[in-house]
Amino acid sequence: MLSIIDLMTRDPITVREDQRILDVVPLYKEKSIHHIPVVDQQGDVVGMLSSKDVENFVTLTRLIEEEGPDVLVQEIMTQPIFSFYDDVSIQQAALAMVDNRIHAIIVADRNTEKMIGIVTSTDVLKHVAGQKP
Repeated sequence: MLSIIDLMTRDPITVREDQRILDVVPLYKEKSIHHIPVVDQQGDVVGMLSSKDVENFVTLTRLIEEEGPDVLVQEIMTQPIFSFYDDVSIQQAALAMVDNRIHAIIVADRNTEKMIGIVTSTDVLKHVAGQKP
């Protein structure tokens, strides 16, 4: 049986929690991604920033005209994060995504407990469709 390590994106792009949203937004288009793990200054994952989080923020900012450019990633990122060890089955990961209505899971090394990748709902769907993630 395949595990999530077989589908994951290794060494995903990350952003720091203290970065400005304005500086992070271009990554979504440049890299064709929808989910970015958020790390603290020690490199530990503390949240997930999705393109939906950013879209909701931009819409809200336009409505209330806040100081949008100065808002930090940590202010709009999704917490808590969902993570699994690298040996978890694709089925278990998919069930967690469905049950928790999430589209991305952090993959951690069982020995170090550090992030080694990310699996998205798109990765799972491509697998089911017989395409390589």
